[in-house]
Amino acid sequence: MAPTATRTYASFEKGNFPVVVLDLVLPDIMGTDVLVQIKEDDPDVAVIMITAYASLESAIDALKAGAYDYIQKPIVKEDLLRAVERALERQQLAVRNKKLVEELEARLNELRAMSTEKEEVFRILDEGLLILEQDGKIHDMNEKAASMIDMEGSAWIGTNFMSSDLPVPETLLSDILESPGKPVRVMVNLDRKDSMFRNIEVIGTEFNSANSPDRFLICMRDLTSIKDLEKKREEFMAIITHDLRTPLTSLKGFVELLLGNYESDAKLREYLNILDTEADRMISLISDLLDLDRIDSDKMELYLEDISIVDVVKYSLKSVVGIAEKKKITTRLKVSEEEAYIIQADGKRILQILVNLYSNAIRFSPVGGNVDTLIMRSESEVVVEISDEGPGIAPEDREVVFEKYRQLNRSSPERIKGSGLGLTIVKRLMDLHHGEIQLDDRDSARGSKFILRFPVTGKGV
Repeated sequence: MAPTATRTYASFEKGNFPVVVLDLVLPDIMGTDVLVQIKEDDPDVAVIMITAYASLESAIDALKAGAYDYIQKPIVKEDLLRAVERALERQQLAVRNKKLVEELEARLNELRAMSTEKEEVFRILDEGLLILEQDGKIHDMNEKAASMIDMEGSAWIGTNFMSSDLPVPETLLSDILESPGKPVRVMVNLDRKDSMFRNIEVIGTEFNSANSPDRFLICMRDLTSIKDLEKKREEFMAIITHDLRTPLTSLKGFVELLLGNYESDAKLREYLNILDTEADRMISLISDLLDLDRIDSDKMELYLEDISIVDVVKYSLKSVVGIAEKKKITTRLKVSEEEAYIIQADGKRILQILVNLYSNAIRFSPVGGNVDTLIMRSESEVVVEISDEGPGIAPEDREVVFEKYRQLNRSSPERIKGSGLGLTIVKRLMDLHHGEIQLDDRDSARGSKFILRFPVTGKGV
């Protein structure tokens, strides 16, 4: 209890009082003046005014100044306690309300910022975006979507998307509902008299939100330029196939004919052998480019069947026996437990993978070296390890060894040329078979080891 206004205000500043009981008349100042100062410092504090000289005017002045209640003297203890309890409840409620208002304002500001960000994202995206209600009506869309299907954006809000000029399948929305969590993709063609022909990819998915009804999110991408590039690429690959491979095959035939007719001329045979080797390299490069193109454009067809990986490995080793004998390379095969390991794969493509790896291993191995193959299996996979005794692959090159056109700096006693596509094709073919290829992380001075992992489909003896 403070006897004066100065002491009262000083005590209030030092403490944290939710309720203050204040006399209307103090020795040095009126209590209403202290009330005003207190409410300026803490608008949430509840103040109860007491006085022995009650009048209607004094009560009104106190309430106007911010008092919560007004009690006459003499004070009844029970009345004061009830008034303090009510004032405390009111003060706590005011504090909670103030906090809720602050949180609400912060949330509103956040929503306004999110709305602004959404509008900006909608505006700058190069794809058309639409949000549809469950009945197909357009809830929102960006300008790009409107321009792609010749809409006036605002005029189409609330109309049915399925009634627009975009020739999407009638089952688009039902297909989306039947594929939860997976985007549904369709290609549509726009061919209007007043605009160029366009290829539009429409991607739809269900849009679930905890704060709003489920809706559809539709993304539209104009792939016209990409389709044009794909067409030009196909034309270019056709040129490679016909206009390059055909004359190279013819050239190789004449070289082989000349080699048969000039066996006694050592210098001429040397030159012809170079021509023959370079023709082979060009034909191999063209084949690699065509294979990679088919893989990248999803046109590589696999003819899957149950095959024995052991049999394919043995056949691939016979395929490289010629280049192995030239360098006196010994190829060794070890099969764990002498079992027939069955995988589901395209035998021709698996042979392509193995011959590529064996060719590299032999070429980079020293004369008289060894190329080892180990075949193992677990319950879920077949593992083929191919090791050589060559210069190995430096640690900094291991991360990029399967990238296109990578020519690694590996010392070798012979001049080795390649397209830089072989390991890329191997990696893509393994991916198509849902398999995996790894480069063993070991000391490069010990040579290279490639590890192939194939899913198991069966087991035989």
